[in-house]
Amino acid sequence: MSGSQEKSERCSCSEARAHLERFLDHECDDDLTTRLAEHVANCEHCSRIADAERHLREILRSRCAEQAPPDLRARVLGRLSVMRSATSVTSTTSVTVTSVSSQDGTTTVHRSQTVHFRLG
Repeated sequence: MSGSQEKSERCSCSEARAHLERFLDHECDDDLTTRLAEHVANCEHCSRIADAERHLREILRSRCAEQAPPDLRARVLGRLSVMRSATSVTSTTSVTVTSVSSQDGTTTVHRSQTVHFRLG
């Protein structure tokens, strides 16, 4: 499929659900963002799912805004400092695997990434 055909395709409900978190986090490219925004605006079911996710995020944001008591905060930060000085990353390995499958005129791209850290 050419790029211009892909950009004009409408977003399906399954595609919207698959990308909803990235969409709400503003992590999608411009084309996908436009397609998802249009779909969510016009699909009552996906709009309700997006609204529920936004509401949940707002609740979590408001509940997680509390500060830890100063003595607990000091103990945790002190422990983190000790842990950081005791271990350090000596190497990392990152592997990205991409597979493309095509069925019934639909192209699906699956991408997974594995990152390994070796601590010294």
